[in-house]
Amino acid sequence: MKLDHNCIRAILLYSEEHIGLDENLGWQPLNLEDYCDALPKYSRQEIAYTLCLLDEAGYVDTHIIDADGGICDINVYRLTYSGHEFIDTIRSNKIWNRIASAISTIGSASLPIIQELGSHYAIELLKQQ
Repeated sequence: MKLDHNCIRAILLYSEEHIGLDENLGWQPLNLEDYCDALPKYSRQEIAYTLCLLDEAGYVDTHIIDADGGICDINVYRLTYSGHEFIDTIRSNKIWNRIASAISTIGSASLPIIQELGSHYAIELLKQQ
């Protein structure tokens, strides 16, 4: 299965907007169905796969519930500091579109490269101000 960079961005933006602490400082996690309902452009398999990889990469803190050799559910408790750094770098549509355009010319890029491109483009935009 391929990792879809647009799906990564959509998941992280949605997570940032909807995950938080309640008044007792308890985490209010999102589950796999929350993401599937909010991001109908992506299949359940794409979302689950992306969440697992984002957890492995250290961008989100999840609890993956396994059953019978597969995934039963995924609870996402929070974005990590690295997740916040990444999403801050690629949040702007203007920057994201430039990243997507650059990646399309070479075919693929790792998340660290995407983050580096985003930082580079953000610095360029700031210098123009």
